[in-house]
Amino acid sequence: MQISRLLVVYKKSYYELYGYEKRNRDLETLPPQQRPMIQAMRLSHEENQRTLTAVCHALDALNVSYDRLYRGDLKPITDYDLILSVGGDGTLLEVARYVGDLPVLGVNSDPSRSTAFLCAADRSSIASCLDALLAGNMPHVSLARMQITLNHTLLPFYALNDILIAHSNPAAMASYILCVDGISETQRSSGIWIATAAGSTAAIRSAGGHVMPLRSQKRQYRVREAYTSNDRPYQLLHGMLPPGVSFELTSRMRRGRLFLDGPHLRYHLGLGDTVSVTLAPTPLQLVGINGERQQQF
Repeated sequence: MQISRLLVVYKKSYYELYGYEKRNRDLETLPPQQRPMIQAMRLSHEENQRTLTAVCHALDALNVSYDRLYRGDLKPITDYDLILSVGGDGTLLEVARYVGDLPVLGVNSDPSRSTAFLCAADRSSIASCLDALLAGNMPHVSLARMQITLNHTLLPFYALNDILIAHSNPAAMASYILCVDGISETQRSSGIWIATAAGSTAAIRSAGGHVMPLRSQKRQYRVREAYTSNDRPYQLLHGMLPPGVSFELTSRMRRGRLFLDGPHLRYHLGLGDTVSVTLAPTPLQLVGINGERQQQF
């Protein structure tokens, strides 16, 4: 692989973002119950910094031109040959919103504490990964993403992992009309997950979903904690959605929410708002992952 320009996107730790680095230099001055938590945050911060330094040193050793960008400053990315996402899966999910069809290599910045199913490298292996990449010996996989239409308007971001539709108040019930492949059902529940193959190891799995092969083009949906006031069970509680099968939802909530790949990117859903979820035309090109994951359904 030829690399002329490379972008390193990095995360900031909670320890740095929320000022603990400046406020809590002396752990002994903290209440005893806080010390272990702040110490763990500090250790994670230091590990993130060491990983970012190792990535930059590896690139300098290869004489590769690169830019660095904090993930909070992300905008649509063009004119790069490769994106290095330094963090965990959360950082990679944010990167995936902006890269189009550019290849991404995930670097787990804190393997002992970070969730990073989609990251192929870490601090100890980044140099050898880059060598293999330049030699053309790195595997890659195309990961399906989801495209979302809200009230007939296409949203500007794809979802790589999952979508959650729920009430804005987690203690309140979600109410909606679900339509899958032309079959409609009015439901009340704690919300509904829709996930890709990449997201099938995340929240939907905890809700009882199935792990899917990474190369699968199917979407998966699952209703959370369905509520019925009579003895008639719902028919549309979970299922696999091949590319041609439609998935639509109409909100019966005044204060619903649509979440894309976690808590940060969200949209308001009011009464009668409609959401349609289809397969995105452009998959994510993920480097270092061969796509072989055992099918569990």
